[in-house]
Amino acid sequence: MNIKMMNKYAWQLAPCLWCTILTSLAMVAAGCSHKEADIYRNPDVAIRPTASYALSPTLRARPEEFDPRVHNALVHERIRSAITAALGAKGYRQSPPESAEFLVRYRVEVRTGERDVGGLVWRHQPAGPSGEGPKPILTVTRAGMTEMTEGDLVIEVVERQTGAVVYRAEGHDDAVTPWDASELMISSVVRVLLQEL
Repeated sequence: MNIKMMNKYAWQLAPCLWCTILTSLAMVAAGCSHKEADIYRNPDVAIRPTASYALSPTLRARPEEFDPRVHNALVHERIRSAITAALGAKGYRQSPPESAEFLVRYRVEVRTGERDVGGLVWRHQPAGPSGEGPKPILTVTRAGMTEMTEGDLVIEVVERQTGAVVYRAEGHDDAVTPWDASELMISSVVRVLLQEL
């Protein structure tokens, strides 16, 4: 590959790099999204690595589940596909509900509300007058209330014969964006939620 071709590719990649940097800064400016996961595993029930499972209807309905941002076929298909892929990678076998050892069900919901994002404001601190001081840095500070969208994804694994919950993982994000409904993000979240199964 000659130098001209390398320069051409470098110029084509530069906007992508800047887009990534600006997206990261925008996420910080939006209030530093906080993601967390709560995981429960029943120590009294052993789950074999090759156990059979079936995707079951979703958990009980809540009003937040009917928000059109998550109450659509595409989001639910992505969640089901991600669950199937994550469980398959762990060695679990999918089977019909009537013969499965475990039933896997989920719930996804979003809600919008106001959140205090005090303490985050854009500020540029220039270098000292001699130029020998610290390099210019960019910090973020913002004050006041802003509208944020929170979201939850809950996955439960239930022993089919007893109905006992043997595994429950709840992921929460207090600053959901449309990007969080992408196939890549959903797969990533589901893998994290099922990592201890």
